[in-house]
Amino acid sequence: MNTTIIIGAGASGLLCGHELAKTGENVIILEQSNKSGRKILASGNGRCNLSNTDLQMKYYNTDDWRIAAIINNFDAKKYFEKIGVLVRQNGKLLYPRSNQSLTVKNALMNNYNNVALIENCEALKITKQGKGYIVTTTLGDYYGDNIVIATGSPASLLSGKNNYDLVKQLGLKITKLYPSLVQLKTKPAYRSLKGVRVKCIAHLYVDKQLIESQEGEVLFSENGLSGICIMQLSRLLPHYQGIKEISLDLMPDYGQKELADLLQKRRQDFNDYYLAGIFNDKLAKVLENVANLKDWRFLIKDTYGIEKAQVISGGVSLEEVNENLEVNKYPNIYLTGELLDVDGDCGGYNLHFAFASGYHVAKTIINGKEGLDATNK
Repeated sequence: MNTTIIIGAGASGLLCGHELAKTGENVIILEQSNKSGRKILASGNGRCNLSNTDLQMKYYNTDDWRIAAIINNFDAKKYFEKIGVLVRQNGKLLYPRSNQSLTVKNALMNNYNNVALIENCEALKITKQGKGYIVTTTLGDYYGDNIVIATGSPASLLSGKNNYDLVKQLGLKITKLYPSLVQLKTKPAYRSLKGVRVKCIAHLYVDKQLIESQEGEVLFSENGLSGICIMQLSRLLPHYQGIKEISLDLMPDYGQKELADLLQKRRQDFNDYYLAGIFNDKLAKVLENVANLKDWRFLIKDTYGIEKAQVISGGVSLEEVNENLEVNKYPNIYLTGELLDVDGDCGGYNLHFAFASGYHVAKTIINGKEGLDATNK
């Protein structure tokens, strides 16, 4: 019987282990931290936004047909309900009905009686031996016929800090890494508005050209802007050079003239209260000195670092793997999840890919590389 070593007990690693455990495959999971599934537990503010019903590839940074097939062939709702997690839908977002991320983690580990899950164990090196590989770790050496590297990315530091060490040692190409889905540092920034939220439309401009718009809630921080719509726009920043700005339309349901007429009348009727009756009190005070409520400009100085980012843009180049996510140079070594150069929008897209890639690799190992059935059977 073959042994599969999974390096990393995150979303893709735990699901891969769950599927392999069903077959009686010998499974060893090595996790460098003292707690498995930390990003699962943090997802959706502890509620685990595990997927999205709209899985168009425009929400990802790639249109690679192999990645598209893996993403679209994985039915998250069907899969998780089959392993005991009742799923609810909120708009396009999918959550466990329990509203608790721990439900998802526990379901994935529910059949781990015969799985060797070793925490506080960092993989240091992978060496070819015979038909398989030796994984050298801080707790000794382990032999595997198949190796699944599921170390994730260093975003938010929940997956650890040395995520790419193993693939670098294997000589694999890693594209440039950027924080993504991350808060922005801007000029101006308003410390007095820290924690204030406002619903609006946020526009990203580069050299005064409109790139993309997102409608939603903007959260002010002491150094700039945050909130889901800002984080969505942050994914685009690495792909453009030039002067980058955010424009906030605070009154999107009003035209420019209609808004001017409204504000003029409110000044006449309510004096200094004319803005406070529309906006948060702290925000209203700042807006007294803002010329255009439909085009409030912020120069993007920088983003926060990887420790604040939800995901990383970049990773192991897709040129390094085949359609089974098997490394071209190393038969029976597979890569999953955030380690690869695949990242998506907020809204369950990144967790969906992690789960889908773990599932795909498990089915490849179980069924063999010929005639892989990548459906949720």
